[in-house]
This record gives sequence, C-alpha cells and structure tokens, in this order.
Amino acid sequence: MLGCEPSTEEISFDPDLRLTYSTDTITFDTLFSSVGSITKRFKIYNPNDKAIQLNQLSLGTGNQSSYSLTVNGAKDKSFQNEIIYGNDSLLVLVEVLIDPSDQDLPFLVKDSVEIVYNARSESIKLVSWGQDAVFINNEAITCNTTWTKERPYVVYDSAWVAQGCQLIVEAGTKIYIDNDALFTIAGSIVVQGTSDEKVEISDTRLDAKYDEAPGQWGSLFFFPGSTGNLIDHAIIKNGTTGIIMAINLNNGDGAELQLSNTSIQHMSESGIAAFAGTIDAHNLEIFHCQNQLFGGFAGGIYTFNHCTFSNEPNDFTREGASVGFTNYLEFSDGTILANELSLQLTNSIVWGREDEELAVDLSSAAVATVNVERNIIRSSDQSWAILNNFISQEDNYPGFYAPNFYDYQIDSLSNARDSALISLVTHDILGTTRDAMPDIGAYERKDSIP
Repeated sequence: MLGCEPSTEEISFDPDLRLTYSTDTITFDTLFSSVGSITKRFKIYNPNDKAIQLNQLSLGTGNQSSYSLTVNGAKDKSFQNEIIYGNDSLLVLVEVLIDPSDQDLPFLVKDSVEIVYNARSESIKLVSWGQDAVFINNEAITCNTTWTKERPYVVYDSAWVAQGCQLIVEAGTKIYIDNDALFTIAGSIVVQGTSDEKVEISDTRLDAKYDEAPGQWGSLFFFPGSTGNLIDHAIIKNGTTGIIMAINLNNGDGAELQLSNTSIQHMSESGIAAFAGTIDAHNLEIFHCQNQLFGGFAGGIYTFNHCTFSNEPNDFTREGASVGFTNYLEFSDGTILANELSLQLTNSIVWGREDEELAVDLSSAAVATVNVERNIIRSSDQSWAILNNFISQEDNYPGFYAPNFYDYQIDSLSNARDSALISLVTHDILGTTRDAMPDIGAYERKDSIP
C-alpha cells in the first residue's frame, strides 16, 4: 500500500525479538595509564524483519568509566533511543584511557556495555590491564641515576644521557620508546640484565600483533666519545636501527660499547651501525633486519666471540652482505675518511639468504688487521675456508632449531656442534654452561629445547 512504512523501519517492542552480537567480550592488551588505546569495535545485529529501538546503550559505570563509546560518529558514555532497522546492524567503537593508580604491578580495569531494549537487558564485557609508568618526554635523564624494574619507562620524542653522566638500568627493567623517538647517550649507559630477568627495550605498542614489528622507534644513539657503556642480558627490538655509534668527523673518534648475552631483532634498517666504534661482544644475537645485521664502517675495533648473525628468514627485499666492515668512509664529494680497522670474529655464525653474507672492504689508505676464524659463514669464498672457517650455501647449514620462528638455537645434528675454539666464554646467551667441546654461535646445544 502506498505511503506505508516499510516493515524493516517499523519499530517492534516485542520482547521475543532478540539482538545478536559479534562478540561477548572486548579485551585490550596492557595499556600505559594516561595513554589512549587503539580503537576496538563490535557490532549489534538485528536479524529480525522489524526495527528495534535501544532504550539504553551505555557504559556500566557511567561517566566514571575509563572507557568511551562512539556510535554513528558521536563519542559519549551513553546513548538513548538508537534504532537498528530490521536485518541491519549497528557498529560500536570502544576506546579506553586509564587513569594512573600509583601501582607498580599491572591492574585490571573492567566495565561493560549495557544494552537495554524491549524489556531486555544484555551486556558486552570490557576488560583491560593498566600499567603505571615513568614517562620521559624530550628531556635529559637525571645524572647518575638508576632505573629499576618496578615500573616501565616510556620515552616520547627523545631522552638523553648527558656527557659525564651515567644511567644504570637494573635487571628486569622495561623501556618502551615511542614512534621515531631516539634514546641518545653522550655519557654512558650500563644495562645490568640477567639470564632470568632481561632488560627489554622495545616500542610502545604492547598488543600481540606488534610483537614482531620493525620500525616502531628510532635507535639507541651513542655520541662520539661515549665510553664506559655496557649492555648485558638485554632484548632490543622493533626499532629502525637498534644501535648507532656515531663518528667525530674532525678526529675520527667513535664510541665504545661492551655487548653480551643480548638479542637485537626486527629492525627496519640495521641491527648495529658503528662508525669507527669500539665493540667487544660475546653471546650476541642479531636477526631480521632490512639492511645489515651489523655494519662497521670507517674502521674501528671489533671483537666478536660466540655470536649469531642471521638474516634468514627475512620479510624485507634486500641485497648485499648482512655483516660488513670497512676501514674507510666515502663522502658524496669523493673524499675519503680512513681509519685503522681491527676485526676479530671467532666462533660465530654469519648467515642469511644472500650468496655472500660476510663482506670486508678495505682501503689501502688505512691499516687493517682482520682475524676471522672458526666461524660458519654463508659463502662460497674459499679464502674464508683457508682461514679455518666453515663455508656453505646449503639451506640451514648451521642447523638452527626453528629459524622460521626466529629460534636460532641449534639442533642435534647442527654443523655448529662441538666445533668452536675453547675460549673464556664459559656460558651461552641463555646461561647454559659450555662444555669441553663448545658449539659455534651464541647458543650451546641443549638436550631439551623448550
């Protein structure tokens, strides 16, 4: 009949009509207090032929709620008389902003979305974990201070350790660095993790899909002349370049760093880029970087023992060696800065999907001392084999346990087993004791791998 209201727009108050929902619970991963969440969503479906009017669509705790709702472009704590036409749906967006609670441990923040219609009352659960944190926003870190594990530290824009100052980071501490932010060190940083309580340096996105997400923050940037730096038992991940060691172009000086029992992973550019740096590293693991896992440029002093460098698997389009060293730096105008290079690479694995994964490019303008011995190298270059290294281009020649899951422990038939030179590195990256016939790489084979 002309002029009649379509049945799908005719509101029914029949209590037998039911709505359905895309979920019964909305959960958020751990969120820093005072920092807004990502937006989650759910849909309310009306599978009936007639429209249903929502008397109330609101948060259970009302205006006191940490959550907020957005319906049809409007953001509020409560909505009335929203209509869902027959065989249609309503999209509801949910966000949460958690107030600080002055607690060290994460705390639970619960609420619900209450839906009232046709004498019915139904609800969607809302669940979040809040975490109070210490926020650093474009500021110098107090000189000679200690960061502890009780609360995480969140860096926005930038943070820096001034020249002459020292920052100590205790075991179990978590440092989260926001998008494109830099953590710069002109003084020194001492990271004191343990095998049971590693220090974590990562991005501010804590939801699970960002566990492996390169490029979420900048770098740990060491200024030329920065000395006394130590990083032990740390995980550094999801940045642009994990560590940059800068050079003073006037005198050729770099920075100094000791690295041990540390994993650098998922970087959108490089794991470490060092210019005339001094690095002493053992039980260092670097994997999944777009450019180089390690690049030592313009000379420097580099000592690596029992390290694992692997760029396989790799989600990036890349070419060139994953690990490389030069004793010079060439500028765009053709001028060259040359520095002495000293390289000691022992008992380590250099692997990836390129045919040649280790490159040493030398200029006659500066002295170079290169000692590369007892390593597994992806290469066909016999000069490495002559120096007592194992070379191959076979798939997974090192015998990694589960490389597709970024697990570079070695399996029972690994070519790295019992093949290393005996050294002063008596434990591996996990704290496992190395036996009388140690294995090449950062990991000592265990009979049981979790």
